[in-house]
Amino acid sequence: MAFIGRERELAVLNRMYRTNGFQMLVLYGRRRIGKTTLLNEFARDKDPIFYTGIESKDDENLRELGNVVFSHFSNGTGAVQFRSYSDLLAYMTACVKASDQAERHLIILDEYPYLAENASELASVLQREIDHEWSKLNIMLILCGSSITFMEEEVLGEKSPLYGRRTGQMDLLPFDYLTSARFVPDYTEEEKAVVYGITGGVPKYLAVLDPARTLKENIEDNFFSTAGYFYEEPKNLLRQEFRDISLYIAILNAIGNGSTQVGEISGKTGFDTSKVSQALRKLEAVRVIEREIPILNEKKKKLWQYVLRDGMFRFWFRFVQGGTAAIERGYGAQYARNMVFPHLHEYMGPVFEKICQEYTFRIGMEGHFGVMLTRVGKWRGNDPVKRCPADIDVVGINENEKTAVIGECKFKTEHFGKEEYETLLDRARLVAPYRVERYLVFALSGVTQWVKDQAEGDGRIEIISMKQLYTPV
Repeated sequence: MAFIGRERELAVLNRMYRTNGFQMLVLYGRRRIGKTTLLNEFARDKDPIFYTGIESKDDENLRELGNVVFSHFSNGTGAVQFRSYSDLLAYMTACVKASDQAERHLIILDEYPYLAENASELASVLQREIDHEWSKLNIMLILCGSSITFMEEEVLGEKSPLYGRRTGQMDLLPFDYLTSARFVPDYTEEEKAVVYGITGGVPKYLAVLDPARTLKENIEDNFFSTAGYFYEEPKNLLRQEFRDISLYIAILNAIGNGSTQVGEISGKTGFDTSKVSQALRKLEAVRVIEREIPILNEKKKKLWQYVLRDGMFRFWFRFVQGGTAAIERGYGAQYARNMVFPHLHEYMGPVFEKICQEYTFRIGMEGHFGVMLTRVGKWRGNDPVKRCPADIDVVGINENEKTAVIGECKFKTEHFGKEEYETLLDRARLVAPYRVERYLVFALSGVTQWVKDQAEGDGRIEIISMKQLYTPV
C-alpha cells in the first residue's frame, strides 16, 4: 500500500536530518498509530542504524543491537559481542569519528522502552555519550516508543538522565477525517465519515480496510467474524498495557454504553470509585479514553464526561461486545445487518460533531467565517431561561475579540428543518458574552426549502454540505 499522510511529520524529520550537528528526536504515540511506518518512510533513501527493541529479560537487545551496529560499520563482515551498552556506544562513537566528518549518521532506536526497561543503565550511558561525544558529531538520534507514560516520564521527564538533550519531539496522533478519507477514495462522503467513525483515524486500522470492497463488507469481515482483525483487537491492546484486563473491559463497556461520570461507571461496573478513578487515569494515559470538557464551561467539573477517545474501541463496545454470542456461532453477518447497520446514523452522531468541529477549526483558521477562530469544541451546560440541560454541537471562538460561530450537526436521513434552525439561533444567547457572527448548519441529508430560504435572506447562516466537508482548502 502507498504511504498516505504524515506530510508535516516527514518534513520535520527531513529538516532535522538536513541540519548539521547533533540532533535528537523523541517520537512517541499509542500503538497502531504508524510510528514505525513513518520511520521506515523517512529512512527509505538513507542508510540508518535501525533497531527495533523486543520484550526480553536477558541481554538479547544488547546482542542484537550490537550485531546491527557492527554490521553497519563493517559492511556486514565479521561479528563481535559487546559486553555492555557502554562498550557498544563507545564503538559507535569511534566509528563515527573515523568516518568522513561531513557524513550524516542516522540512528533509530524503535521501541526504545523495551531496551531501557531491561537495562537500567542505558539512559545514563546514552546521556554520557551524548554530552561528551555525540553533541560534537554529525549524528541524528531518534528514540521511539509506544509506551506513552515511559516516553513522557523516562525520556522527556525532568528526572530522566536524557532530560534536556532532545532537539525535537513528536507526539504522533491519529489522522484527521480528511486524511482518513484518502484510504477509501472511491467511497461516498457519508461512507468516508463512517470509516472515520469506526477507525478513529488510526493508520493501522484504516490500512486494514479494503477500498475495493463495500463499507458494509469491510465492517462485517473485520468486526463481526471471529477471524476479523478487529474482533479481538481491544482485548489484545489492553493485554499489552495491563496484566488483568477485566476491570478495564468493564469500565470501557460502561462508558461505551453511556456512563460518563465516575459514580455512574462505578455503579455500572460494581467496582468502588477509587479503583475506577485509578483505572480511568491509566486508560487516559494510553489514550483509549478522554475527558470531554465543554468549551466555555471548563471550570464546571460536573459537566466533564469520560468518553471513548479511540473510534475503534467506541464502535466495538457499542456493537461487537453485545454480539459475541452470535458472532462466535457464525451469525456475525446477520447480526451486523439487523442490529448494527440500522443504527449507524445514531452511532455517528457524536463522530459527525467531531468532524464538523475539525472542519470549523480548519476553515476558521483561514478566517473564512469572518472570525479567526482560536478554539473549537462542544458547549454543554444548563439553559437558565428554559431551566433544562442544553448543548451546542459546534462552538468556535475568538477569545481576544469575544466573537463566535456556532453550529448544529445532523447525521440523519431526514432534512434539517425549521425546528432545528430555530433552536440553533435561540442558543446563541448561551455563549454570551461572545457575539455570534455566523450560524453553521451541517446536515447529511441537506436542509428543507424553508431553511434554504432563511439562509438566502440572512448572510449569517451558512449551510455546509458533505461535499464541502470533504473538499480540502
